[in-house]
Amino acid sequence: MKNYLLLCGGVGGAKLALGFSKILAESNLTIAVNTGDDFKHLNLKICPDLDTVLYTLANESDLSKGWGRADESWEMLGALKQLGGESWFQLGDKDLATHIIRTQLLANGANLSQVTQELCSRFGVQSKVLPMSDDTVETYIQTKNRLLSFQEYFVKFQCEPPVTNFVFKGLDKAKFNPLIDLEAFDEIIICPSNPFVSINPILQLEGLNQFLKLHPDRVNVVSPIVNSQSLKGPTSKIMIELGLEVSVNSIANFYKDYASTIFVDELDNDQLDCLHTIGFKTFIAPLVMKSLQSKIQLAESIVCSLERR
Repeated sequence: MKNYLLLCGGVGGAKLALGFSKILAESNLTIAVNTGDDFKHLNLKICPDLDTVLYTLANESDLSKGWGRADESWEMLGALKQLGGESWFQLGDKDLATHIIRTQLLANGANLSQVTQELCSRFGVQSKVLPMSDDTVETYIQTKNRLLSFQEYFVKFQCEPPVTNFVFKGLDKAKFNPLIDLEAFDEIIICPSNPFVSINPILQLEGLNQFLKLHPDRVNVVSPIVNSQSLKGPTSKIMIELGLEVSVNSIANFYKDYASTIFVDELDNDQLDCLHTIGFKTFIAPLVMKSLQSKIQLAESIVCSLERR
């Protein structure tokens, strides 16, 4: 069995990570998660993508929302709102416990990788989950009117402002997680997460960026676009605002310097010739993940295709 590294954002990446965790041995799977949308709120360190992956793998995720913890309560948030505190970012009571523990561990001198591994242990997650970097990277969204932090754009303003560009503060000094030995992986999977705000911060990290460009034969993209629609979140909206066609071809062009293989849904079978022209080898796979079985089925399809080559 090959060794697999997943480059992962939030909901879409977490779904695929769950599928992989069900079919691969722990020693064959590592999940590197975007931390560009991390931020401090109420003096707590919040890591939305890491927590989405953590809760998903621990079977603690709220499946109806796609984020946060299952069977959540909101007493603290309600009380905070009554007292006039900032309540635009939804912190459930159970979710709050995670952030408090993370903040305390960081304050006691642990780095984010150590904290993430400790939280995985406490939640019973066996898979190796790590932040993309222990250095701080902050994603900002340039809109027509002003620069917004990612969580302001995504949560406070519900992705409504038109996007014109992206700013990743701290990226020039950040390095890819040194605990992840890239040479140890036979295949690198770019998960079906938002390419602009979930995956691009990971791709641009020193260490990973150069490796991917030198070894695109090891890198595989799972398209976040199916039949001209994004599987989750504002990906298609952002593409339109950037003047891009909402298609798997646009996704392939975005990743063409880093990857050589792309997985697309059968609904995009008519795009294969264009993808081959861009330079990609293609595989057809069932990309829509609405159940645990469909997550496993997609992971199995990817692994089956890549183990044979």
